[in-house]
Amino acid sequence: MELPPLPVMPLTIEKKLLAPGGITPTAFEQKNDVLKDPSLQTEVGYTKLPNGDWLVAMTCPMPQVTPEMVDWWFWWHAQKSERYRLWFPGEHYAVSYAKKDRPYFTAPAQPPFRANTHFPVEKIGALVLPLRIDFQSPEDFGFSRQAMDENGIARIVCGHVGAMYGLVRHTEMAHILKQDGDGYVLISRFWLGKTLKNPVIRKAMLTAKTAKGMAEHCCLEYRRLAQILPVLYEQYAT
Repeated sequence: MELPPLPVMPLTIEKKLLAPGGITPTAFEQKNDVLKDPSLQTEVGYTKLPNGDWLVAMTCPMPQVTPEMVDWWFWWHAQKSERYRLWFPGEHYAVSYAKKDRPYFTAPAQPPFRANTHFPVEKIGALVLPLRIDFQSPEDFGFSRQAMDENGIARIVCGHVGAMYGLVRHTEMAHILKQDGDGYVLISRFWLGKTLKNPVIRKAMLTAKTAKGMAEHCCLEYRRLAQILPVLYEQYAT
């Protein structure tokens, strides 16, 4: 199967990532504001929060992607590293899942979502990092189901992120899929440092360079997924 080449970062986004600032410093505790306020949903950039954490904001149009495709993708791709590498060649290296989640990921048909853990290895900026992502339901993560329903939010893929396979927890992550005309748009937020307590690691990790690298990675990663997911879903899920 021939897939399209990797996307290029839009010039408008590249310019917004030249320096910190330009986005609302929305605290993790205020995350439901992103569901309700259209002005927050178009923000792109990164900024330092008053507590020393960094917030990263990104958007990605996904006109041919459906909520069902997103559900399937986060179940299907974690089963084999080859699938994860398809997502972002050169940036995604490998993926596995927690032993406790084996029944979920080896089910003969896609089961309903339940909390689960991925162990991706990927490149962010100049670093190749073994990560742990504990995916949660939006409600368990602290999002309001009422706010989702009232504001056209079809799905939220969210979880707790850690480095070194989870030995160092550092980030809270949310990808919000919102209806946009006949299609969807993805609204992403990363609260870098939210769960990172060690002061030495905080000083080394929580920098403008790290935040910019996360923004760049997210921008290209999900534009790539918007390209390939409809094709993969049609071939392997239907």
